[in-house]
Amino acid sequence: MQTSRRKLLLTGAAAGAGLTTSAFAKAVPPKFDEVYDVVVVGSGIAGTMAALVAAKNGAQTLLIEKLNRLGGTSRYSGLDFACVGSDMQKAAGITDTPEAMVADMAKVAANLSDRERALNIARETARAQKLMLEHGVKWTKILKLGGHSEKRCLIAEGGGSGILRSLWASYERYPNLKVSPATKLDELILDEKGGVIGVEVRKDYLFDASLASDDRENHSGTKVRIGARQAVIMATGGYARDKEFMKHEVPFLEHTLNSASEGATSGALKSMIRAGARPVQLSLYRFSFALPTEDLIWGVAIDAATGARYASEALGRNPISTASLSAMAKGGAKPYIIWDEKGLTKFHNMARVARSMNGLNGRNGTMYKFATLDEVAAFYNTDAAKLKATITEYNRMIAAGKDEKFMKPLERSGRKVEPLSETGPFYTALMIPRWDYCPGGIATDTTARALRLDDSEPVPGLFVVGEAAGGIHGAERLTACSMPDCCVTGMIAGETAAKLQKRTI
Repeated sequence: MQTSRRKLLLTGAAAGAGLTTSAFAKAVPPKFDEVYDVVVVGSGIAGTMAALVAAKNGAQTLLIEKLNRLGGTSRYSGLDFACVGSDMQKAAGITDTPEAMVADMAKVAANLSDRERALNIARETARAQKLMLEHGVKWTKILKLGGHSEKRCLIAEGGGSGILRSLWASYERYPNLKVSPATKLDELILDEKGGVIGVEVRKDYLFDASLASDDRENHSGTKVRIGARQAVIMATGGYARDKEFMKHEVPFLEHTLNSASEGATSGALKSMIRAGARPVQLSLYRFSFALPTEDLIWGVAIDAATGARYASEALGRNPISTASLSAMAKGGAKPYIIWDEKGLTKFHNMARVARSMNGLNGRNGTMYKFATLDEVAAFYNTDAAKLKATITEYNRMIAAGKDEKFMKPLERSGRKVEPLSETGPFYTALMIPRWDYCPGGIATDTTARALRLDDSEPVPGLFVVGEAAGGIHGAERLTACSMPDCCVTGMIAGETAAKLQKRTI
């Protein structure tokens, strides 16, 4: 069946919107090398939650990961968690609602988000938080981060890697859960009616980041067919590392940096499209900086070529990122931001500041300390007189209570923006944005079932969770809202899949 389907796809039939499940009506079901109830593809937070919950609900579960290490992009993320009704919110006496959280998300979505799915996620965040707490995750504090109207964002001990380590450790509770790294999905296997009944993978796969397209050019590993009696859950993340794919969607992204896992390519997305699933919003993108975007407001963003400010430091992540890229394109120099010590005390995550000061916060994430503005100017090759004039003018406006140039709001989360010190010390970091998230992906319903391209009905046996699903967030995902998306849809898919009737395959 797999060979027949590939021949069909090579003719170009699958490239058009007319692909339907009838194309597979004559397919012959393959003989499987292994069979499980639920197969989860991808080991970031969405896949980790899906596998844990499916196993917890009694399903014989297999979690596969194409890299030789688990975690995907989640491993490098802080995974701040916007959660409504958490135990920490209740203890602090905070009144919050799912509707309020979704309203906050909508403010940056540009009317492109799916409110029904977003609301369903917000309603389930407290239950997901409780489940993670029961499986060893430790939440250390609750914050009101940029864009949120309430104090609802939970910070975990150890960030994303800490959350994952705790959940992976809890896998020992479930002997019905097997994990297989270095196992790459090639194709979804369909039955005669177009339902997903398994996956074709390559075990002992050796990912090669040096290739223009690892998905197309890498032939390592041994082919294995794995059956899924109940469902396949795709938790394969985004495609931010796939420059070849993205240059056709958003050409300028081909030349930007990104902070996604090296395995974040488009191969899994294409396999779902070939299986009849509907892609949505593939041309959307989301930028970030090495330091939290919500903490840029405490500093002054400088165009190194001119010594002038080039944007409001309180802009959303995409607007300030595109402004930074524009400054780079015009002057050819790398923009940077300046804080003073008072500004640093207002950061929401001092552990991240410490990592930056010690050069441990990734590419372009290092924070530098200088005694004077002359030293700052020399380091970034900026005219010192122009830089000092910019800071003097900025301080005059802030002291007067109005940013006349860019209209930056002078308060965030109950903290006030203050004039920058003119005597130092100063702290700086490059303002080079990284493309870190793909809002587009496969269309799903509120139970994370993939929807078909031809009629928007669910693809039997196929769930898509986390970043692999598209359309939930719209033009820009709000800070701390990837985690609720990933962990809630993973949880729901794991629960739903484990309750499906087992098929004979």
